Amino acid sequence: MAPKSPIDDRYVNGIWNTSLKAAIQEIQKKNNSGLSFEELYRNAYTMVLHKHGEKLYTGTRAVVSEHLVQKVRQDVIDSLNNNFLATLNAAWNDHRTAMVMIRDILMYMDRVYVSGQKLEPVYNLGLILFRDNVVRYERIRDHLRQTLLDMVAKERRGEVVERYV
Repeated sequence: MAPKSPIDDRYVNGIWNTSLKAAIQEIQKKNNSGLSFEELYRNAYTMVLHKHGEKLYTGTRAVVSEHLVQKVRQDVIDSLNNNFLATLNAAWNDHRTAMVMIRDILMYMDRVYVSGQKLEPVYNLGLILFRDNVVRYERIRDHLRQTLLDMVAKERRGEVVERYV
């Protein structure tokens, strides 16, 4: 049996639910101006220090995945017939920006828990989740493939192809 954590589970759940999970969700919505990154880093540090790195890592993965599936994927699907590439590119750029902030909050977890468990660092995890939940989603993947093939065909015919992306 694993030794009991020095801080109780209710306290850890409180840190996760009211602080870190909520902050990650706000970062993903681009509402991060009111967040104290120092406090968030300290809360993540406390969780990892008291052997709750797995909860923090799996929770982060779940929150990021949920946002990608519920919001980002749906926004990209809604744009399939209008500004598809621009929408996908904007979603990608927003996601990378959010993942940089999330990585900064969870830096201690990356250094201690993630490296010790040989897991993907938080930023890389975020990129993989975007690939798997958005780009490889069947409707988006097929439309992206066809859009890119159409652009190549246009260029080969000598037509002007918009390269804004």
